[in-house]
Amino acid sequence: MKIIYFYGMKKPALFLKQKHIFLLLLMALSLLGNSQVNTQRFLAMGRTDLFNDNYTESIKNLSVAIEAAPNKFEPYFFRGLAKYSLGDYEGAISDFNKSIEINPYFSYNYQYRGICKSQIEQYSSALQDYSDAIHRGPNNADVFVNRGTTLLQLEMYERAISDFDTAIILDSKNEMAFLNKGYALYKQKKMEEALDEINRAIRINYLNKAAYQRRGMLKFEMEKFDDAIFDFELAMKLDDEDPILYFFRGMSRHKLGDTLGTYADYKQVLELDPNNALTYYNRSILKSEQKDYKGAIKDLNKVVQINRSNIYGWYNRGVVKYMSGNFRGAERDFSKAITLFPDFAQAYLNRSGARRELNNEKGAYSDVLKAEEIRERFNNLPPDSIPLMYKDSIEFSKLIAFESDFNNANAEDGYIQYKNVYIELEPNFVISMLSNDEENYIEEKRNQYYIKELAEYNQSKLAAHKLAFGLTKQVNQLSPKKSTEILERMEDNLESNPNNPFNYLYIGILNERLGNLSAAKESYRQAVKLDPTFGFAYLNMANVIYSESLENYERSFESKAQISKGDLQEEQTAKKEYEIPDFKEAINIYNQALQIYPKLGFLYYNRANLYSKMQNYMMAIEDYDKAISLQEDLAEAYYNKGLTLLLLKDNEAACPNLSKAGELGISSAYNLIKRYCIKK
Repeated sequence: MKIIYFYGMKKPALFLKQKHIFLLLLMALSLLGNSQVNTQRFLAMGRTDLFNDNYTESIKNLSVAIEAAPNKFEPYFFRGLAKYSLGDYEGAISDFNKSIEINPYFSYNYQYRGICKSQIEQYSSALQDYSDAIHRGPNNADVFVNRGTTLLQLEMYERAISDFDTAIILDSKNEMAFLNKGYALYKQKKMEEALDEINRAIRINYLNKAAYQRRGMLKFEMEKFDDAIFDFELAMKLDDEDPILYFFRGMSRHKLGDTLGTYADYKQVLELDPNNALTYYNRSILKSEQKDYKGAIKDLNKVVQINRSNIYGWYNRGVVKYMSGNFRGAERDFSKAITLFPDFAQAYLNRSGARRELNNEKGAYSDVLKAEEIRERFNNLPPDSIPLMYKDSIEFSKLIAFESDFNNANAEDGYIQYKNVYIELEPNFVISMLSNDEENYIEEKRNQYYIKELAEYNQSKLAAHKLAFGLTKQVNQLSPKKSTEILERMEDNLESNPNNPFNYLYIGILNERLGNLSAAKESYRQAVKLDPTFGFAYLNMANVIYSESLENYERSFESKAQISKGDLQEEQTAKKEYEIPDFKEAINIYNQALQIYPKLGFLYYNRANLYSKMQNYMMAIEDYDKAISLQEDLAEAYYNKGLTLLLLKDNEAACPNLSKAGELGISSAYNLIKRYCIKK
């Protein structure tokens, strides 16, 4: 059986270097006219964060500046730059639009909006923006580099080269102009001329890692593998944590027959970028060539886990399973590849072989006939070549796409979009007691949303302990020992004051903190029994019931999973995707709370989370919308709504919500934007 090799990336990266422009803009716009002190302060802080690559903090500070002075263009422009740097191109475009609305004469608005539009493949509109930028700033060489780069994407190589030449006339030291001109010449198969341009870029700046990387990739294409390795190692001296350098050095070493060196480089790629499916795929091929079938299958498991719709991952895993004698597993994997791509003739032939080994002669014969029928439709092409007929199809591109951005998962704090984050809904809100310790109280208070009803209670004489809303993952810094001490005192107080519902609320909160969910639930029940209009007790009781239901669901699954082994474990994992937890009891309690507080957005948010986990996505979205309408700055609602829309595969609607969540402070939104909102 034949393994399908897949060494390349979808398309070579183009290089845009904007950092020096950021610096010039930060200096040029450092002086504002008269404005509120707060605006100047937060704008200055936002600019400083932007310059230091701390983009999420920059957005927070610039958002404050915008709120204080919404008619100034500078905060919108700089926030657009920060969003652009985080890969939130749609959000950046929105900010540049606002900046242009306020100041239509500032050329950099158009330049950066054009860059963002190019990133989301709005090429025609991007070219118009570049023209507008050139009209307002004709001596800016970087605009010509940007426009040339967009023309490269459109395969208009001569026009692109003309723009790069203009940039060089305006700025003979513009290394990016030479570098991208080299790429344009490479696309025209003018290898030696391309090499000359890249060498010029290196002479201008011998510390430009991108230039050595590009030259190494060009030499790889020219089959000068030793020279390519030399360039990749020069680039590593400038940045030894860039995974793509190790990947291409590994490929070069493989071409030279250095298997151990290739293994070492692929291992380094995966240490830096643990979800790089292309590297797992290539390493699996090496392992299968060495007859390490167990290791190859392990790597291919990662490929299909990361890219479940990748036909080559399923197909090759089927081949390796066949080679190792696991014919049933091979049949399943070939079937999956066929389901994803029904014209995959080679997969039918391979499945035929697996079925024959399983004594399924009828199924084997049927697969051979199907493979022949497909070949006839494609003029008798070799069966493994038929997928290449679809190579320009967008839908087929998704079927062969590998997660291979080659970004360091240990990126600096500012580059949150490159980090590996666990994707899950932001948790429910819960009523909690704030600490009596002044320092802890202030710290906890910072993490709370303002709730009028709680604020009024906190100021009343009833408030033996201050209360505030908080996320469950942030709430209550009391240690278990301290919680137990307070709980004992509160229970003693019940004897002298048994009819105060707040006492039961406090006891419920403390029991919840200690993990005593049953006791907490009973305390909340007593609170609402004493006061049926006690909405906050209903809220916490619903959360406890939800937590209990979730624990029962997880325990139920774990008990079933213990009997699963080998390929059966894959089936068991798939089954869990269709087992929907039941949170109806908790939802009913939220409904009661909403009758008391119909305008409390957090209740709709909590209920939406339960609907989402029950896969009742439309009800969840409706509740998230209601929560947002009542609490416009509820970042968690935007984030969870965006995540729910992603589950519905409505990325277009999801991405603006994720952008707003990031703008309001949920930095992990930018990781989702990078994964699902950027066309690749």
